[in-house]
Amino acid sequence: MNSLHAQILLRLALATLLTLACAHAQPEPIGGDFQLVDQDGRPFSLSQTHGKVVVLSFGYTFCPDICPTTLAVMSAALRQLGDQADRVQGIFVSLDPDRDTPEKLRDYVGYFDARLIGLTGTAKELKEVADRYHVRYAFVGKGTREHYSLDHSASIYILDTEGRVARLVPYGLPPEEIVETVRGLLDARRPSG
Repeated sequence: MNSLHAQILLRLALATLLTLACAHAQPEPIGGDFQLVDQDGRPFSLSQTHGKVVVLSFGYTFCPDICPTTLAVMSAALRQLGDQADRVQGIFVSLDPDRDTPEKLRDYVGYFDARLIGLTGTAKELKEVADRYHVRYAFVGKGTREHYSLDHSASIYILDTEGRVARLVPYGLPPEEIVETVRGLLDARRPSG
């Protein structure tokens, strides 16, 4: 066997090993059903939105900039969707259960759009949901000062009508990014005929 032939076989073997390693190192899937408490104090499960496209964000009501901007973008997207917004559910999950009571969430999400649902739960429940959606967050100053903050991921999750994550919309993009994705998902769901 000449050295060129040996090099080719070695490269093929390495490529095969790399392919097998990648196949077994698939990232953990993002998303899934969960149950929390809505802004009216009632249990709310993501499965209740089955058949609707979900626009989902995570944050907290004391957030000075990212969360209000995100909810304003979600609200603008719902307005731009017009009648199609009836087939969409906007959801805001608070990661700050100590301050964000259902009543606080009702006022907060209602300020942006009455169609939005605000959700909370215990710290453990919220961590489980955040982990499921790969949301990273950390309290800053909690326990040492009254007005603590929360550093958190800022993407918007768009879930298809089956509850699967279809797209992550990075913070700062305009409402049209959400509208385009939502319309595509709604059109895919529409029966042909």
